[in-house]
Amino acid sequence: MQILIAVIEDLFQFAKHALSGAVPYAKPSQITIDSYQETLKKIQKTPASTSSSRVHISTEAPQIQKSLQVGEQYFIGTVDSSMYQDPVLAFDNAVTKLKYGQNVRLISLQGRWAQVRLAGMVGWVFKDSLVMKSSDVYPYFTRDIQYDSKNPQTIKLRACIDDAFGGAASEYVLSAAEYVQYRLTQKNRIIDWGDIRMRIPGTWQRKLAGRTGIHIGIAPKTESVMEYVYDDMGHLAFVEAVFPDESIKISEIGKYDDASYTELTLSCEEWKELSPVFIESE
Repeated sequence: MQILIAVIEDLFQFAKHALSGAVPYAKPSQITIDSYQETLKKIQKTPASTSSSRVHISTEAPQIQKSLQVGEQYFIGTVDSSMYQDPVLAFDNAVTKLKYGQNVRLISLQGRWAQVRLAGMVGWVFKDSLVMKSSDVYPYFTRDIQYDSKNPQTIKLRACIDDAFGGAASEYVLSAAEYVQYRLTQKNRIIDWGDIRMRIPGTWQRKLAGRTGIHIGIAPKTESVMEYVYDDMGHLAFVEAVFPDESIKISEIGKYDDASYTELTLSCEEWKELSPVFIESE
């Protein structure tokens, strides 16, 4: 009897909604995107923006694939990509892991696969992992922009350094440490930190002293890290150039606040007044 009553009640509710024109519905489930892969895909598929951050946005994946040309060079634009021996997903078919931003040359196309050459090695990757323009892969920085965790340039930088400092996982604003680590990586001047942690500005000299391949001095060198303390706050900057008059050009995240980009040329007197040290990696 209870089942019959329940069925009659359901029929009554259905008839009431139909007469009133209302249609009951279930709320869609919330989808949480918590990976570089999905975030980077969203960036690449977003329509072009005219904002002052000058972010270049690529066209959607199907259009990118149609434009692939054999013989051209491309960038790996996805995280956690692999090169495969054959154009098929099979057990033990992956030859090597590919780094985000690596440069490859396209040899041939087959279905959803692309045969590429990387440093003498030939293998297969998914076509939608290839992007043509460096601005689709590498970050571009502009003054007066706040580089928080959601900024496309922050996302790309952290992909380039494989989120070495955990900034993406913690949703922190872009830090000076991440920025100089990225700039060093781009110049092939990698600092091997090993298990050293709490790599905050103001502590690099002390924590890196004596490590193999690291040179610390008081004379500026191009492509070195400038560490200094100002108003009891540690700072890190990347030395872009050293000029004959001993002035230097530096770039930095967080000089005036937590997440903005600055680019300055300091005279010899100005940078010496900061009493910095310069950390150089081989």
